[in-house]
Amino acid sequence: MKHTSPGAARAVCICAALALLVLTSCSPRRVRPSSAKVTGPTFELDLVPGPHYADSFNVLFLRIPHYPQVACWIETTDGAYLGTIYVTRKTARMRWFGAPKAGRPEALPVWAHARTQASLGPDAVSGATSAGTVRVESPAGEGLAAGTYVVKLEVNSSFDYNERYTRANSGVNGQPSIIYSGRIDVGKGETEADLAPIGTGSVDGSNGNITPGLAGITTAAQILQSARVIYHDR
Repeated sequence: MKHTSPGAARAVCICAALALLVLTSCSPRRVRPSSAKVTGPTFELDLVPGPHYADSFNVLFLRIPHYPQVACWIETTDGAYLGTIYVTRKTARMRWFGAPKAGRPEALPVWAHARTQASLGPDAVSGATSAGTVRVESPAGEGLAAGTYVVKLEVNSSFDYNERYTRANSGVNGQPSIIYSGRIDVGKGETEADLAPIGTGSVDGSNGNITPGLAGITTAAQILQSARVIYHDR
């Protein structure tokens, strides 16, 4: 009988542990509403997955499910950040498997820079990345004066390479984040806004600028089928 050397056995154990860690860190959990009912003025975010919302990649002998990172926030019409409506938990906690201590600013660079530059804002609702439709309510509507506001949403899925955004020029990011935007009225009862794509974020996370248009974007434009925000004035 052929015996496995201690070194080889140790390597197998390490690889198995590594694969398990990646699997548990990437496995999605549905976003569940808080047990405490949200009262007062709220924003409801409704995201419907598109054909490229879910993906997977190989780690050793395992096929790992992979889902996008998402952030949604509210601004004034002149671009001043007011608060986050929703952000996926991994981004909020800056806990990335195998990433530098600073996290992955290239994942959602527009939201990250806007939030960093702002001095304060309403607390965000965060949750694990959902495997299906995302529907959450956020208290970010509290304290907003009547008027028109801009809601922005940023979504990004790593490793979604194409001919323009390759592993060589975009690292683990692949195609850059996609930015959606829409205007919504506050103080006029229940109102809603469909969010439409307006551009892309920095592929390396070096800034919070939005590049208009979707030049060079393929599958990343199909992460979401639709995105809508509803304001409940109650």
